[in-house]
Amino acid sequence: MGSYHAGDEAMLESNVNLLRAVASDAELCAVSADPAFTAETYGIRALPRLGFENCASEEEREELLARLSHSHWTGATPPAFSALLDASDGLIISGGGNLRSNWPACIYERLALCRRAVANGAPVILLGQTLGPELTPRHREMVSEILDAASWIGLREAPSFELALELGAPLGRLSYQLDDAHDLAREAEGIVPPLPFPESESWIGVTFHPLVGPDGDDAVLDQLATQLEQAALRTKCHLVFIPHARASAAMGAPWSDEDIGRSLARRMRTVTLHLLPVLPASHVARLTAQAQLIVSSRYHPLVFGLAGGVPCMGVWVDEYTRTKLQGALDHFECADAACGISEVLQGQLTSRLIDLWRRRAESRAAIEAHARLNVDEEQLRRQALARLITSGVAVPPPRPARLARARAAAAPTQSAAHSGRASSSNPPSVVEDERNRMMLTEADWQKFWRDGYLHLGQVLDAQQVQALQERADALALGHVVNPAIQMQHDTGGEYEALPDAVARFDHGTHLYRKIQGLESDDLFAALIDRPLFREICAQMYGRHAAVSIFRAMIMNKPAGQGTHLPWHQDGGTVWQLDRDPLVTIWVALDAATQANGCMHAIPGSHRLGLLSLQGSTLTDAQAQRHCPPEAVMPLEVPSGHAVLLHNWLIHRSGINPSPVPRRAFTMCCMDARTRGILTGNRFPVVYGELDATPDPFVQQMRVEQAAQTEKANEAEKYALSLSDAHDRLQGSLNEATIYARSLEAEVTKLRQGDSREENRRLVAATTQMRSEILTLNRALGETKEQLQGLHMRASHLASTIEAIHASNSWRITRPLRSLVDALRGRRR
Repeated sequence: MGSYHAGDEAMLESNVNLLRAVASDAELCAVSADPAFTAETYGIRALPRLGFENCASEEEREELLARLSHSHWTGATPPAFSALLDASDGLIISGGGNLRSNWPACIYERLALCRRAVANGAPVILLGQTLGPELTPRHREMVSEILDAASWIGLREAPSFELALELGAPLGRLSYQLDDAHDLAREAEGIVPPLPFPESESWIGVTFHPLVGPDGDDAVLDQLATQLEQAALRTKCHLVFIPHARASAAMGAPWSDEDIGRSLARRMRTVTLHLLPVLPASHVARLTAQAQLIVSSRYHPLVFGLAGGVPCMGVWVDEYTRTKLQGALDHFECADAACGISEVLQGQLTSRLIDLWRRRAESRAAIEAHARLNVDEEQLRRQALARLITSGVAVPPPRPARLARARAAAAPTQSAAHSGRASSSNPPSVVEDERNRMMLTEADWQKFWRDGYLHLGQVLDAQQVQALQERADALALGHVVNPAIQMQHDTGGEYEALPDAVARFDHGTHLYRKIQGLESDDLFAALIDRPLFREICAQMYGRHAAVSIFRAMIMNKPAGQGTHLPWHQDGGTVWQLDRDPLVTIWVALDAATQANGCMHAIPGSHRLGLLSLQGSTLTDAQAQRHCPPEAVMPLEVPSGHAVLLHNWLIHRSGINPSPVPRRAFTMCCMDARTRGILTGNRFPVVYGELDATPDPFVQQMRVEQAAQTEKANEAEKYALSLSDAHDRLQGSLNEATIYARSLEAEVTKLRQGDSREENRRLVAATTQMRSEILTLNRALGETKEQLQGLHMRASHLASTIEAIHASNSWRITRPLRSLVDALRGRRR
């Protein structure tokens, strides 16, 4: 008996049904590993595969691809090419997880068919795909070409959606969808495969692929058998093994699902594992939807179970199966109902199944509620797809509401995968991981430049996170004093009503909004110095450039409050810098979720540039235009993980109604040549060294400053000498005045004594004294005129200095301002 895969057949059957419904006159042709079986089962024309599955090496596959892609190839044309003759034909690549490097023949075959379709002007449609996640550089190029050829790209999981964007697929062609066969159980209504016990009794459906060899002793199978048996006993459910795939040795697969089922059954002591044969796909779909619980390492049992409202538990063994299983569950917001094989080995599967059983009524209600929404959205998707198939005119796929949440949830996992991190069952230390990990790939940078943000994965372990949390709180409480920092209270109100920052709170508090200046703190300085962060800045500003910190701070949303931060961009003249920074690195010290006021962003908005010269907060009109609800992406970040942000990315954050704080460390890095326009000062350099040689214009300003200073010093000396002369003359005048008054007193006495001679003598003396006084007054007047001239010259010099001060030539104004103040003091 040949191979059979219920999932593959289910997708083919569903798509044949779809095409017959929307294009009843079209001739359907399928490329099949078993053309006779396909033709007989579905009543369509079936053609053999192209031969890549027979190639022994990558070199042979490349050679065959080159021959099939050559427009003047003279060899025998593959029968499949006969179905792609001109633009009236079309190519639909049905769903599945074959676009990964583990099955290279599938990638080559699909690319060859796409090239044929494109050459003849035939449209290409991809449906229900899982991409990667394992792709070699060459296979990434090939999958990228396949995506580029398609006018519609259907993807089953958010990580596949993200990978498609990463590979260059236009967002407007991407369709986030349920699996192609999600509705097969309903389409197969009436088919009820028999069970070896009364239908009224509860049962758990079990499906496992050959994750290990079924013969001999194996801890995985032992644990699976033991824990499934325990779950059956505690729930009083039957166990039914529903195999999905039968593989023949001729196809290179020595074991099948049935072999695994028999091996599990042999290991059970008190519970019977009822083994079913491999059934037709429609029978499997209908049967699976009748179970009370499903536990499976395969994808389609979850698809069929969820479509019937059945609570499901996925068991993944690698990143590929994790992506698929959590992707199926995530359409119903239950992606956490999955565990790794490592958890099975730790004995956790039984408790997970018991918990799922206890919550089965609640879970079923939630699944059915999501199913109703999904059906409505799926109907819109099928209608748009039908228009594309029947008219050939490109139709933008509708975007389901659940996509934004799914993409946000998938982002940290995707970043961790790009960082080459191990699975959560055996995580390396963060320090060792960062030392050994690859830096950001070209694909990572493409994603960053496309979206304006990039999840960097974990950069801190739990102990490091705790140490930074405690240091931040200690600074706010006053237990640790750092004179270099500034901190700001969180008032729990509007952003515009926030108080000014202070060096230290009067009373220690946890109700702080930010603590700034943390580049001076030893713990936070160690975080700033991470190699990954250095590499990011080197890529953004150049490896030759020194990098400084505009601000390194804790941003906190205290439990139960927090400040609403409106839509804004981090840049513009409001920052009072002579150039805009481009890099912000944001590290979550507490998990940032939608429940506690995480950031929201508008992907790609950084490409708009700054929306105003001032920057910062958007106007209502700008927010309405650039921030529609469907474009908003929540940036949920696990504790210890980091996000790279472009400063021009439009983003916001809300309040924190949760009972725990939401703290994060953020650092804005910039070219170290950046100066503040108010002070002219540069900022603390954290990476590299800044050339100490002043800029040419600064050198010239220093020369001019020295010349002006010398002139000011000379003017000051001359002013002081005139002031001394004035003081001496004023003293002489005072003495003359006193002497004149004494003479007048003597004249009065003589007059009273009627001494004419003495009177004449005194009159003569008085006349002479008056003459001398007039002479002194004339001399004093001349001195005053000289002083007035000096004052005019000093005022002119002060005006010159004020003009220099007003021109923002800050480098020379401080000594000149001192001189001006001195002169003004003299005048006073």
